[in-house]
Amino acid sequence: AAVATGEAGNTSLADLQTQRATLNAALADALARAADQGAVQEELHALDTEHTHHTEQHRTATAGLSARNADYDTLTVQLAELTTKLTTARGTHPTVAARAAELTRTADHLKQAAQASRTLATAAQTLNHRTEQALLTAKDQGFDTLALAQQALLDDETLRAIEEEITQWRENCAVHTAVLQDPALQQAAAQPPADTGAATAARAAADDQHAAATAAADAARTRTHDLATLATDLATAVQRLQPLEQAYSTARHLAELVTGTSPSARVRMQLEAYVLAARLEEVVTAANTRLNIMSEGRYTLSHSDHQAPRGARSGLGLQITDSWTGRPRKTDTLSGGESFFASLSLALGLADVVTHESGGNPLDTLFIDEGFGTLDEDTLHKVLDVLDS
Repeated sequence: AAVATGEAGNTSLADLQTQRATLNAALADALARAADQGAVQEELHALDTEHTHHTEQHRTATAGLSARNADYDTLTVQLAELTTKLTTARGTHPTVAARAAELTRTADHLKQAAQASRTLATAAQTLNHRTEQALLTAKDQGFDTLALAQQALLDDETLRAIEEEITQWRENCAVHTAVLQDPALQQAAAQPPADTGAATAARAAADDQHAAATAAADAARTRTHDLATLATDLATAVQRLQPLEQAYSTARHLAELVTGTSPSARVRMQLEAYVLAARLEEVVTAANTRLNIMSEGRYTLSHSDHQAPRGARSGLGLQITDSWTGRPRKTDTLSGGESFFASLSLALGLADVVTHESGGNPLDTLFIDEGFGTLDEDTLHKVLDVLDS
């Protein structure tokens, strides 16, 4: 098979098929122009030349193939010996992977040689067929042999070109034959066949992994691009929203201060309560003037801004100080009568503040309350004296 490859040269099966198609076209054209003696003779001469060329190729290849068959028998014996030696020497080989790679290359060379052999057989069959057709055509045109037809068609320049082509082919054949006779290649050819199935499966798995990695890389690139775009959009949005956030923060802080929900506020006091607390202090001051008389100096009201329990609003609280104990306490700890004149003091204090702010106009008031019945006689007189004043 190696010799057949050398005899065939670098001509591939596709090129031989192309030559075959060209010869078929030339033959058809020669038959079509059979009426023209001169044109037909030229075509017959070309066909005879080509026939001689292919006959020489076939003869040379056949002789080389016979010689190589004998060499093949000898190499078969050598193969058995080398196989035994290889089995013995395998333990000293560096790696099995290296040997497998070498066997794979050998298998490729053998496959190419077999393909060249099949190509040569096909070319020989084509040559025989074309030779028969050319001979029939030559006889139809009055030539006894293809040689006579060639002599009538080809000139010296054409023959020289063909001879140069044959010489070039022989040189190429010798080069390829020398390559095929390389001891390394012969040793590789003697090796067992490679496990192409496992190699094919490994390559398929690697292709699948490569496809998955490529898809993941594409997805990552797409996601990275999207994230970069989003980051740019986010930075733009943040830059645009920073002034709005500052304005909103200022407005929210003011709103929390007004509603008394600001974390910085010590007590939960609304702005309205803060304003009313100032007025309440004035009312408490005026009320204490009355309360001091009605309680004989025992009780004193005071404004309290302590934070109310359970998150309630603060700032408008009241507490009362008992001079007997000296401690302030809540107003809901007063008795019924004490609560009455304390409330009455606040009402009168509120009337004094309103009268003062209205330009001193008197505010006539009528009190009807069952609270008077809760007072003892002395306290009732004091309360009435205050009202009379």
